[in-house]
Amino acid sequence: MTAKKKINIVLIILVLGLWGTVAYKTISQYFFSKELMANKTELNDELTLNEINKDTFNLGKVARDPFLNRQNQTDSFVSKKYYSKIPNVKIKSNPIVLKPKVIINWPLISYHGYIRSKDKNEELILVKIDKRLYKLRKDDEIEGVTVKKVYNDSIEVNFNKGKKIIRLN
Repeated sequence: MTAKKKINIVLIILVLGLWGTVAYKTISQYFFSKELMANKTELNDELTLNEINKDTFNLGKVARDPFLNRQNQTDSFVSKKYYSKIPNVKIKSNPIVLKPKVIINWPLISYHGYIRSKDKNEELILVKIDKRLYKLRKDDEIEGVTVKKVYNDSIEVNFNKGKKIIRLN
């Protein structure tokens, strides 16, 4: 045998030995756990645990604001006469009516590219709207959908004051 084969055999035996010990330690946790628990219970009988008493204290009122560096103001300096001079005034409040948000259901739109004319420098955009293929120009409107901007890989369309960018399929 050559030297490479001998080294490979030694390395394979070494790797198998390592993996065998890992597998043994993993499996032994599940199968031999009863014996280990019996030994642990014997050791736990000898241990004595000290009871820990909770430390309690009373929080007092803070006289100084640590952030503003001044004394806290208390409600005691406000006189009761100040409150008695306020007349009973009923404030009429108009209930706020929230308008429900209108959900815009966009049609299914897919962009399939564009065709550029050589002599007139016009572009026809191929757009599929709700399973129908249309040839549109910039700012054309079909089924409420208006093509605003045209790029090589996408188009910008408007529908009911909403704006989307549709990528090329």
